[in-house]
Amino acid sequence: MFVDINELRERHEPLLIVKDFSEEELNIDNSISALQNPAHSEVKVSLWGERVCVEGKLGADLVLTCSRCLKPFARKIQKGFELEYRPDPVVETEGEDFGLSYTDLEVGFYRDDRLDVRAVISEQIVLEIPMKPVCQKACKGLCEQCGADLNEGPCNCQPRSIDPRLEPLLEVKRRMGE
Repeated sequence: MFVDINELRERHEPLLIVKDFSEEELNIDNSISALQNPAHSEVKVSLWGERVCVEGKLGADLVLTCSRCLKPFARKIQKGFELEYRPDPVVETEGEDFGLSYTDLEVGFYRDDRLDVRAVISEQIVLEIPMKPVCQKACKGLCEQCGADLNEGPCNCQPRSIDPRLEPLLEVKRRMGE
């Protein structure tokens, strides 16, 4: 879903977009996350000269895969956001250096007088997905030897001997526990 910046100039008022986006539309499906239901968004797009300001609210129900026990779990996202977009800078020749100031790092860019609202919503959802999702802080994960879920109880595996290179760290751990 694209917003035409030229049409926004002619409107002389912000554009309000209320839309539910499916997982297919947002293209965020990967091995650790999926949308449980369509993501609900309310976005206001306004124009200040050449700058496009996007303010909005987003609600989504994600299904994540725990990085410790590999079981799926639900996570709800409710967030607001304010973003700024500017026209994509023109580079005259390939390989030309183009400098950005520190404040430019917080700015997105649009090209051909069009802004993809789908990409904005998708980006906001992806930013909420943790690098290592965990179903609960106390998740024990899987046994490294047999793969049993240690949250359901201990397995029958014998503990491995400690790598001799790590024994000094074990001694430090014991002293810290005292």
